[in-house]
Amino acid sequence: MSKQTDNLIFLLKPYGLDQEESIVYLNLLENNTSSALTISRNTHLSRTKVYRILDKLIQKQLVVQEYAQNGFKFKASHPSVLNQLITQKETEVSTLKQSLSQTINLLEKQINLNNTQSQILYYQGQDGLSQVNWNLLNAKNEFLSYEVNVAEAYLPRSEAEKLRQELINKKITSRTLMNLRVIKKYSQVPQVHVFEQIRFIPPKILTIKSDIFIYNDIFTICHYLDNHDIFCLEIKNQFLVDMQKQIFENLWSQSSPIKI
Repeated sequence: MSKQTDNLIFLLKPYGLDQEESIVYLNLLENNTSSALTISRNTHLSRTKVYRILDKLIQKQLVVQEYAQNGFKFKASHPSVLNQLITQKETEVSTLKQSLSQTINLLEKQINLNNTQSQILYYQGQDGLSQVNWNLLNAKNEFLSYEVNVAEAYLPRSEAEKLRQELINKKITSRTLMNLRVIKKYSQVPQVHVFEQIRFIPPKILTIKSDIFIYNDIFTICHYLDNHDIFCLEIKNQFLVDMQKQIFENLWSQSSPIKI
């Protein structure tokens, strides 16, 4: 494949086309109308596979089927059809959002609420670090944290901002201790400084080397200073959390507001 073809395949991926679907669609765009046999020869895909791919592209309205004297042929729809795919995805997302609350409620009923045993979950890598941050949306009213830096230090800015907005939407506040005296303005989300309190704790009192989150019955430790060694431990234990909250409150009383 040429570099241009590779680029076009990459551009089509977000619209739900895998590599082989993109190859067939691009081949039809280039050749206008073709039979399955011709497409198979041009793309070096088996004819059986080409038929399966064409069925998928027809469902996505990216290909139409025509009947000619010498059999069925296939033609690529105009690329503007991609607008319809976006509309379809928007509808699907809207439907998911509408049913989300009910789905969560139904699933929560399946949770064994009598299970008070401690649990330890292990997360690794960038995706794991991101996941434990999004788990903060489960906090009831407030979470406490020790943080090395603001979220942009380890999350893409767009993701960090989206997380902040979701926390505000759920009216979840936070109190954070850092070893930094001054930080740059880090968010454009409205009311973020109403929901987030960040204070300075001197390193001689506590040196913060990892991020720690405390909420509900969850105590989470995240280590990300070494990019090749990112890991998080999420511990469920109410007694541990109660003790850690007491320690946090004691340190909070010795802290001072950070200058932003």
